[in-house]
Amino acid sequence: MRSCTRLFAMPAASLAVLILLVAGCSTLPVYKGDGIRCAGAKWSAGASGGGPSTSSENAMMNEIDSWMGTPYVYGGESRSGVDCSGFTQAVYQSVGVEIPRTASQQAAASREVNPGNLDFGDILFFNTDGSGISHCGIYVGNGFFVHASSSRGVVRESMAKEYYATRIVSAGRFM
Repeated sequence: MRSCTRLFAMPAASLAVLILLVAGCSTLPVYKGDGIRCAGAKWSAGASGGGPSTSSENAMMNEIDSWMGTPYVYGGESRSGVDCSGFTQAVYQSVGVEIPRTASQQAAASREVNPGNLDFGDILFFNTDGSGISHCGIYVGNGFFVHASSSRGVVRESMAKEYYATRIVSAGRFM
């Protein structure tokens, strides 16, 4: 009880700094194996690129919109149920770009994108289970991405949301 009392007796500014240090991805990565490190703070801070600006990007956004609300099914590849990499693969296929099936394969095959250089359509890769790249979604601009959530299906999320900001590993480009 004594340590709890001391923690709450800290000045508000010190407590805020402590919370940021504990939650900050760059100081406490989720996963350290095989050179894959969480880098959420620099990704969410550098996410600014706007939405679609070309006809192929507009076609991709229309396809993304058409998948919204599709339920999540592990291994799914259809509108009756899709997983994260099945979703990204289907969206890219709709604009004539073939990409691998799994999130880790997509990460390996894509051109790496540095934080601060995200463009519409880039794929964001996440480590959600501690074993490496296990999730992905498509960056749609202004700090948001669309992905197949295991609990909510295909949805739009903010990269700044703590769960994702602390698990982002990298981003890749196919277009």
